[in-house]
Amino acid sequence: MVTSLLTKLDRAEESARQQCAELSRQMEELQERLAEAQRRLERLSIAREELTALEAPDETADAELGKAANAHPRGASHIAPGTAGHTEVPQERPVLRGLRKDAVVLLASSDEPLRARDVVRALGQQDVRGQVEGMRARLKRLVVDGWLVEREQGLFSIASGVNGFAGEGGAATS
Repeated sequence: MVTSLLTKLDRAEESARQQCAELSRQMEELQERLAEAQRRLERLSIAREELTALEAPDETADAELGKAANAHPRGASHIAPGTAGHTEVPQERPVLRGLRKDAVVLLASSDEPLRARDVVRALGQQDVRGQVEGMRARLKRLVVDGWLVEREQGLFSIASGVNGFAGEGGAATS
């Protein structure tokens, strides 16, 4: 009788092992599918941001560049916001949503500049190359938009002149 109980126990253990192995395999497959879906979502999000930026009227950008060139009698080239030598604060910053908004809020509350990888981790995203590169592109776009500055290559912080952050992208400027 003890032998038959041990045999039944062996079968039950083997069945549980097989079930665990199958569930682990399914979880790995789901994690791979989730990671791929997240990468696709990230690419689509970046594409939307870029298309939205491209939709901005070109006349406004051309007029701004013309004013800057006229302000410098020797025809000095335009200096991008957030780079060394840039002093003016943009009057109108684009509205922030999603990860762009989260990144600005995070950097506004940070005491020190952060790298893209640090921002990804702080926002609870997976620390994978695709996420980090997507965030780096997003942060560089925020520099161009006047929300952030890149003090050293790869180190991002809130732009001077952004002294508060409000809702849908509005920020008080000093």
